[in-house]
Amino acid sequence: MIMNDWLLNGMERFLSRSTRSTPRRRKGSAVAAAAAVQILEQRILLSATVPMESDFNPDTTPILASTLISNLNSSIPFSTTGYGGPTGDVAGGMVGQSYNQSIFVGHLPGQQYNISVASGWNLPPGLQLQDASGVPATDGILTGVSRFRIASLAGTGPTAPGQYNVAFLATSTANNAISDTVVYHFLIRPSASVFQGSVTTTMPAPAGDATALGFNSLVLPPGTVGRPYNATIKVANGAIGSVALMTQLSGGNLASAVNLQQPVPGLIGGKGGNVTGVNQVTGNMLRDVIANVAGLKIKWSAKTSTISIRGIPTISVGGVNDPLLLKVTGTNHQTLYYNFALTHSPAQIAKAYGFSSVVLAGGIKGTGAGQTVAIFAIGDNSAFVSSTNPNFRNSDLSLFDRAIGLNSFNQPGGPVFLKVDQSGGTNYPSQQINPDPSEVPQDIQWVHALAPLANIVVIEASSSSVADAQAVMTLVANWNIPGIPAPSVLTSSFNADSLNSGPFAPNVTYVSSSGDFGPSGFGASNVVVAGYTQIKTTASGHLISEQAVYGGSMQTTGKSFTSGGGVDGTQPQPTYQQFVPNTTKLANPVSTAGRTDPDVSFNGSEVSGVAVYNSYENTTTTNFKSGGNNYAFGGSPWGNAWGTSIAAPSWAAIFAIANQGRQLAGQLPLDGISQTLPTLYSLANAPPLRSVGATVNQTTQKTTP
Repeated sequence: MIMNDWLLNGMERFLSRSTRSTPRRRKGSAVAAAAAVQILEQRILLSATVPMESDFNPDTTPILASTLISNLNSSIPFSTTGYGGPTGDVAGGMVGQSYNQSIFVGHLPGQQYNISVASGWNLPPGLQLQDASGVPATDGILTGVSRFRIASLAGTGPTAPGQYNVAFLATSTANNAISDTVVYHFLIRPSASVFQGSVTTTMPAPAGDATALGFNSLVLPPGTVGRPYNATIKVANGAIGSVALMTQLSGGNLASAVNLQQPVPGLIGGKGGNVTGVNQVTGNMLRDVIANVAGLKIKWSAKTSTISIRGIPTISVGGVNDPLLLKVTGTNHQTLYYNFALTHSPAQIAKAYGFSSVVLAGGIKGTGAGQTVAIFAIGDNSAFVSSTNPNFRNSDLSLFDRAIGLNSFNQPGGPVFLKVDQSGGTNYPSQQINPDPSEVPQDIQWVHALAPLANIVVIEASSSSVADAQAVMTLVANWNIPGIPAPSVLTSSFNADSLNSGPFAPNVTYVSSSGDFGPSGFGASNVVVAGYTQIKTTASGHLISEQAVYGGSMQTTGKSFTSGGGVDGTQPQPTYQQFVPNTTKLANPVSTAGRTDPDVSFNGSEVSGVAVYNSYENTTTTNFKSGGNNYAFGGSPWGNAWGTSIAAPSWAAIFAIANQGRQLAGQLPLDGISQTLPTLYSLANAPPLRSVGATVNQTTQKTTP
C-alpha cells in the first residue's frame, strides 16, 4: 500500500523496514532484528493451535533422489567423459586456435536426442554446434544424435575472448515430453598477439569452480559492499590510450557513469559527491590520477600498462543489465570492457534482518527445514535444473551456493530443489525472455540464501495468462508430487496481482511484489504484498540505517524508482486493515475505500542490492533492459539484484522459517488470510519499534524528512 502512518508505525515491522510510495510522510519505525526473532517465535509462530495433521511427518521430509527421479523421469545426463558419466567441464579455448569439445548425451550409447542451444542463449563467437562427425546443425538443431561437438567454424577457432555460459537442450526422439538442459562454462582466452588485459586479484576465490564464478583473468571478480576489493588489469600488446567509467542508457547508448541526466543510481559526481576524478560528460579518468568511485580508488598508468582498483565499496552497483563498465581503449583504438558487480552478500542481509539469530524450539536454528516454498515462474530458465538431476552441478543455483558457502542440496537430510511445469510434470515451457528473465533466478537464490534448508519448487507457467496462473495455483492447492511436502508458501515477483486468480489453499501464505516503479497491480486480500527500502550495513551486516525509497531513475530504462502501492477501490477493505493494530478499535486513518498495499517491505534499493548469479544474461547479445548491445556479453555472470523482486522471496523465506517453528510446535503452516496477514497487522505499535528514517532518492541519495 502507499505507506500510511499506521502501517509505518506497526505491521511492516515484522522483520522488515518501512517503504513509501509518496513523499511527505511521517517517519515510521521498525522492529529491531533481535526483537524480530522473538516476535517471529511468539506471535507468528504460535498464532494458531490447530494440531498438525497426522500424515505430515517431519521425519519424511528429506527426499531421496531416486524417489523424485522415478516420479519425474526426465533427467538426461550430459557428460564430457562418456555416456552416463558426471557432467564435467568443457575445455578452455583461445581466439584463433581450433576448438573441438565432445559432449555425450544419455545414459547409454544409441539413445537418440534432438540437440540445440537453448532459446535465447549464444555460443562463443566463432564456434558452432556439430554432430559427432563434424556436420553442422541444421537451423540450429541436431536430430537423432547421442553425442555432439562444439567446434570451430571452418577450423578458425573462437573469435572473441570472454567467459561464456551456454545452455544446451536435449529432447528424446522416443518421447518429446522427456527433455533436459545443462549449462557449460566456456573460458575463451585472447590470442597471444592481440591487445588484451589480464585480471589478477588478491581476494580469496571460492573453493571450487572459481573460474566459472568470475575469478579468472578475463573478468573483474565480484565484490562485496564493506569488504576490501583488490583487482589489477595488466594490458599487453598495446598501450592504454584512455580509461573511462561508463554505463548504458535506454536505447543502448553508452554514457558516462556519472552523466548529468541518468547516472548510475548512487554514483554522484561533482562537489560533495562520492565520485571524483571521473569526467561527468565523457566518463574519462586522467592518467596517473586516482579516481574515487564510491569507496574504490581506480588509477591507470600508461607507463606500466596497468589499471589498479582498490578500496572498500560503499554501495551496490553494476551487474549484467544495469552495467557499470570500465572501458579501456588502446592507442590502437581497440577496446576492452570490464563489468563491475559490487553487492551485499547473503550473510550481510541475514545479519541485518536477524535471520542468523533465529533459534526455534529445542535450540533448532531457523532455516526453513521441512518446509516447501513454491516459486511462480513464467516460462523456463535453462540455467536451473532440479537438484536430483545429474546436470545440477553446472546449474546457476549450484554455483551460487558454492560461491556463498552453501552446500545443502543433495546432502543427507538436506532440501530439494525441483523444477516442474504448471501441471507438476516436466513438460517445461519455452525459455522465458519476457517480461524479465532475471526475476526467477533471484527468487530461487534468495529464498535459498535466507532459508537454506527449505525445499524449493519452481512452477513454470506456460504464459502470463490468467488461466496459466490459475493452473499454477491449482497445483499448489491440490499438491500431487510424491515425496515432497505441499508448499506452505507461494511467492511471485511478477506484479502484485500475479497471484490474484486463485484458487487459494488453506495453510499457505501467498507473497507478491508491489512493483519497483509504482504500482504493478494490486494484491488480493489473500496475498502479502512486499515493497522495498534501502539499507546500509557494516561489513559484518550490522544494520546502520534504513530508509524509504522514492525518486530517482534507472539509467537503462529511464523509469522512475517508486516502491509500488496504493488503494485498490475494486476490492473491499479486508478486516485486518480496518483497525490499527487490528486487535484494537483504532480506525485506519488512511482509507476505508479498499484494499491497500504493500503490506510489508524489505531491502531492495539498487544502491543496496544483493548478489545474484545469472548465466543467461551474460550470454545474450542484447541487454534486455536497455534494448542495446550487451556490453557484458562474455563477461562476469554476477549481477546486482534489487527491487520488490528481492523483497518478495525474502519474505517467503521468513514465512518458511516461521512455519518450520510451527511444525516443531505441532502446528499446521500459517493460513495466509486468516493468520499471516491478521497477525502481521496485529504487530502495529508492538515494541520495540524504531524510526526508519527519511525517504531517499535512489539516484541522488538525497533524503527528504
